[in-house]
Amino acid sequence: MKKHYQAYLPDADIAIVPNGIDLEAYQKNAVPLQKSDQGITPEKKTIFFAGRISPDKGVTLLLQAFEQLLKERNDIGLVVVGNYMSKSKGEKATYQREVRELAERLKPHCHMVGGVTPEEIYNYYWLADLVVIPFQFQEPFCMVAIEAMGAGKPVLVSTRGGMTEFVKEGDTGFHLQEPMTPETIARDINKALASPDLNDIALHGQRCVEEKFP
Repeated sequence: MKKHYQAYLPDADIAIVPNGIDLEAYQKNAVPLQKSDQGITPEKKTIFFAGRISPDKGVTLLLQAFEQLLKERNDIGLVVVGNYMSKSKGEKATYQREVRELAERLKPHCHMVGGVTPEEIYNYYWLADLVVIPFQFQEPFCMVAIEAMGAGKPVLVSTRGGMTEFVKEGDTGFHLQEPMTPETIARDINKALASPDLNDIALHGQRCVEEKFP
């Protein structure tokens, strides 16, 4: 992110001050959810998304990728946390309707949770075997990635924006390949879930958050 702004302001003295996260407070107040709470059998691998349901978040791409995956395997579920029934108008309303229609088609494998409070979100990360963040814009910083990593969950993230500064491919997480399509996202999900280092990478990600974002 510093390099991005330095390109426009070459003479400026730029420093990045990242957000922090109070993991201790999260963990202290957590009431972990079980997969069965969302109608997912324990042996299924759960793909997880949390965020605003809008075009820049890439939710339809993820749903389409999940649809591709269901043609190949039956051991997966998808949980989407985010308000998909907002009072938005125009493009966002159209997009949310498209998301609802896709999700309906993917039942019972896709579970739309709706919006939750910041205090509740940590409980939902416990459902995840892989947190996917397919953002379509230059996200300068992503709290969902930090929260998920802090919860000890592996993340698969867009390389657009600042997430690659702390999500390192094969070390603290995984990267989505560009250009992002449903097919490439499906492949990247399969690759991440099949990684023999998945648990170690999740642990490295958790340590990274504890050290860099106290």
